[in-house]
Amino acid sequence: MSTPASPSESSANTPKTGRPRKRSRSSGSGSAEKQRSGKYRASYLHPVTGDRQYAPHTFDTKAEAQAWNRQHLAAIDRGEWFDHGKGDVLLTEYLALWLDTNPKITKDSTRELYRDEATRWIFPALGDPAAPSGSVELGTMTLRQIDPATVRKWYAAMRQATKASAVARAQSVKPREHPARWWARETGHAVKSSGRLSPQLLAAWTEAGSPTPPVPEAKSSAGAEVAARVYRLLHAVMAAAVDTDGLIKDNPCKIRGAGQAPQVDRAPLSAEEVTALAQNFPARYRAAVWFAVFTALRPGQVFALRRKDIDLENRLVHVGRSVGVVRKRKGYVYETPKTEATDRWKRIPEELATILAGHMDQFTGKSPNALVFATTHGNVLSNSQRSRFFDRARRTIDRPDVPWKELRSASAMFMYAQGATRSDVKRALNHKTDAAAARYERTSEERRRNLMSGFGATFGLGSANGTQEPDNGAVAGKVIPLRERPEGRTA
Repeated sequence: MSTPASPSESSANTPKTGRPRKRSRSSGSGSAEKQRSGKYRASYLHPVTGDRQYAPHTFDTKAEAQAWNRQHLAAIDRGEWFDHGKGDVLLTEYLALWLDTNPKITKDSTRELYRDEATRWIFPALGDPAAPSGSVELGTMTLRQIDPATVRKWYAAMRQATKASAVARAQSVKPREHPARWWARETGHAVKSSGRLSPQLLAAWTEAGSPTPPVPEAKSSAGAEVAARVYRLLHAVMAAAVDTDGLIKDNPCKIRGAGQAPQVDRAPLSAEEVTALAQNFPARYRAAVWFAVFTALRPGQVFALRRKDIDLENRLVHVGRSVGVVRKRKGYVYETPKTEATDRWKRIPEELATILAGHMDQFTGKSPNALVFATTHGNVLSNSQRSRFFDRARRTIDRPDVPWKELRSASAMFMYAQGATRSDVKRALNHKTDAAAARYERTSEERRRNLMSGFGATFGLGSANGTQEPDNGAVAGKVIPLRERPEGRTA
């Protein structure tokens, strides 16, 4: 009569065949167990509780699983063991907690921007599943499952997605002017930059086949700024998981330079171009252009100023708040400036004080809380209206590449041209680091020509008759945009 198998013996047999289950060999207190998929699951015993700790992923070979075990067992022997089980937190949950509890995020607009970009570019599946590299979906992964290889795969897919989005958005933007006006400029017809088009011009445009402007070509840097910002967000979240909460041992975001957006190499604004921009702005907002150049303040700070923030007698301006849009909220929201150091009284020159005095007498309400640069109804000038006014003004100087924020860059460059140091510009623009102020340290075309004009005399190469090389159309004080520089001449 056969003796019934003991529980330990029966558990060692397979349920279908009754044959002894094949056990994996152990390396110390670690094991490598083969799964039905053919891959191996590595695990080792917790040095304190005795609980088994499993690897966050499976391995293709037993040797890889055992190597993972040996790495952690050696860390136990050296006293450097780390409880990787603490990283079994979904990235979606931890990022939401990080946004709500991060003391450095003080503005709701910033918090909503990060939340929106994480939902769009970090959590969803990105990449082509049919491609050899496949797709990656960080939103379904825990913190410890995200390794450097996964981050590299996600970043490549995210960079392609942000570029495609930027290209599609640029191509879908409707032109701000009638295509007949563009056609007239291209064919040499006299036409104003704004106003009603003549019937004769419209008829000529129709007879020409009603041509429209070409679809703008995608730039190589399209979407790069968004990609850099999203990468910095993920890097900051994983850094907090390492340094603040101790949930993972190392930050998997190790792509060098991925958080730095490429600098756009556009020709800097000259003094004549800034003057033309201001003169072609509506009279009601013309002083805002001068104010942005003289103070180097951001647009949200400029259009949040009230009458009580301006002290014309002492030529002081109080920068204490900013106006902007918070996602999923209606209307404009007033918040503290970007940094705490921005909340300060800023001295302005006499010329700007004179411009402000005339503007406020004509366009600003008498209430202390009246906005300095407001609409006819006393409301905030919307971003779309400001962009429309600026777009018309920049087309008059043939600089469609210049955004409003370039006024801040122009202010910094004028400081450098007058002999300011990097520290001076850093304090004037309220930057935290020297590297931020160094971005504006670009020499103007006029100053560069003046600096190099004395090279010949230095080496005794001056011409006998004193003639100089022709400037190929470069007028003193006028910047030749990069796209229009004569062939063979460099910046």
